[in-house]
Amino acid sequence: MTNRRLLHLIVATFVAVLSFMSCTEQQQAGGDSHTADSLLNAAYELRDYQSLLVLVDELDSLGSITQMKSSYWRGYAYSRLRQLRLAEVAWKEAVSLPVQTDEDLSYYAKSANRLAGLLYIKMDYEKTMQVAIPAIELLDKKGLNLNSDYANLQTFIGNCQLKMGHPEEAAISYEQAYQHFQKIIAASDALSDYTSSVVCAITITDTYLTSGYYHEAYEWTERLNDVLTQYKEHPHAAASFVDKQYARLNFYKACCLEGLGKKKEAERAYNEALTTDYAKTDDGKMEATSYLIVAERWSEAADKLAVLDQQMEHYDVKLTLDNIQTYILPKFRANLGANRIDTVMAMGLKLCNALDTAILLEKQDASLELATIYNIQQKETQIIEQREALSRQRFIATIVAFFIVVMGFVLIIYFRHQSASRLERAFSQLEIANAKAEESSRMKTNFIKQISHEIRTPLNILSGFTQVITTPGLKLDEATSQDVNQKIIENTNRITGLVNKMLELSDVSSRTVIERNDTVSALQIAAQAAEESGISSSTDIHFDISYPNEAETMMLTTNLQQATRALSLLLDNAMKFTQKGGVVLHLDRTDGLAVFSVSDTGIGIPKEESEHIFEEFVQLDDYYEGTGIGLTVARSIANRLGGNIVLDTEYNAAVEPAFAQMETAGSGSRFVMTLPLSNDTNV
Repeated sequence: MTNRRLLHLIVATFVAVLSFMSCTEQQQAGGDSHTADSLLNAAYELRDYQSLLVLVDELDSLGSITQMKSSYWRGYAYSRLRQLRLAEVAWKEAVSLPVQTDEDLSYYAKSANRLAGLLYIKMDYEKTMQVAIPAIELLDKKGLNLNSDYANLQTFIGNCQLKMGHPEEAAISYEQAYQHFQKIIAASDALSDYTSSVVCAITITDTYLTSGYYHEAYEWTERLNDVLTQYKEHPHAAASFVDKQYARLNFYKACCLEGLGKKKEAERAYNEALTTDYAKTDDGKMEATSYLIVAERWSEAADKLAVLDQQMEHYDVKLTLDNIQTYILPKFRANLGANRIDTVMAMGLKLCNALDTAILLEKQDASLELATIYNIQQKETQIIEQREALSRQRFIATIVAFFIVVMGFVLIIYFRHQSASRLERAFSQLEIANAKAEESSRMKTNFIKQISHEIRTPLNILSGFTQVITTPGLKLDEATSQDVNQKIIENTNRITGLVNKMLELSDVSSRTVIERNDTVSALQIAAQAAEESGISSSTDIHFDISYPNEAETMMLTTNLQQATRALSLLLDNAMKFTQKGGVVLHLDRTDGLAVFSVSDTGIGIPKEESEHIFEEFVQLDDYYEGTGIGLTVARSIANRLGGNIVLDTEYNAAVEPAFAQMETAGSGSRFVMTLPLSNDTNV
């Protein structure tokens, strides 16, 4: 008999015995709790998470574990089964419950730690702070602050502060987390606390590095080295763990030094990492590419990323949009940088298929988890009824028969009414959710078709040119070769642009403020956007930039790349819908804001659609090609830069002086983007 079958047999036996005991004396509760914990730990150690879910439901229905404990274990099992929405629901329930005992406080800390980590991974930094800060305050008040859950919560607070543009506050939180781990290690000999200390230093170093704080990240590599030394001196330290983390330490150093411009020192750190056993594994090769890509050593990065497919298969990595960005896109860029055209074409096809798969998986997961949530609501109703039934059974031993009959009748009526109300509300919520899911499914289906078409067109062009240049015996003159190369580069960039636009879409709902460290003029943003969009070199339509004399003194403290991207998307939109006439980009200022107005003589937009067009996947005219996400992304960027984008509903190209001498194709449209000016802008 396998361990898993044995666990199932033990669970069934325990449930039967506990059901019998629940009808007798209540003093057995202490023994039941101890047995319940033993079964939960057995399922945890066997990693049988489906059995763990069943066990938690049974123990909860019998009242053998507290609601706090059942919510934590239910969330843990769902998280291991990759059903993250359900895990979030369970842990949110746990942290909302009253803390009545020391055991409740311990499981509250665990649930808050897990929930904060899950919300941080989703890049919902505000909600992460809303969970972590009250948890820290409660644990301080209750005196339970010398544990890894508390220190991890401080780390998550620091991560959020850094991502939200508050590096000074983040540094304080990180220092507090580090000092707490040092106190924990001093008071405990458990190897797990030493491991948690190492993971904390790794998390902080990686967050600084991915946020572009190379100096701070390099300082934390020294902290990482210190805690690794402490771990190494532990009598039960694992040599493989030490080897792996020293490899990571040197990979981090290499990235930091490369970012600081110390290329020779970075290369030495990278070569030091390669001496470890971990660097020779497939996982190590994948981590090594972070430095190689930063150092633009494209061929080496592409060689190491050759193991990507088998690694994704080994770890059963699903093709979500996040995983496409984390794994597949770096491989695409590395091979593009190494000028491996055949591999780039293959990766382009893989990206196309991966995007289709990712969107379908996301839709399926959402539907399945919605159904599961509905089933959970039904289970919770059953658990409430079962608990009440058990309470009534124990009540019979002390209350006279007639009073029990009367009270039982009243309770049955009351709980049936409550259950009916809950079911009615749940059914109503489910109907609303289904309607939203159907609309989302329709829009995503159209989006998939459009993206597939837009990606396959340049892929077909690339395939045709490849067949031409690889034809045996065919010799091309220099002019033709240059033309072919130019077409390959243009269509490769077109695919990359579509993928980048998809990745930008995944960040549209984020409220994170974009860092604004560039001081530039409004005129520079306008000129750069015109060049990036290609409208300044277009021969099909007339384009002009108009601005007042003081435009060169209109300075903005912003993010040049992102501001240019938002304005470039507006110019792209104007070009796509303008057949005759032209496009004018006008600069102005008002109330401390720089105003960028993009006017065109295109087909126009109905007034009632002025907000609808900014929603994801919306296309008012299917005749024109496009993904339906450009305006959505543009407004999201502008909002996070402190500005906004709106449609001027009063605009009409026919009466616009700039187009008085032109033949217009329609009423045209004007989009207005505003960004805050610097405080020291001269007038």
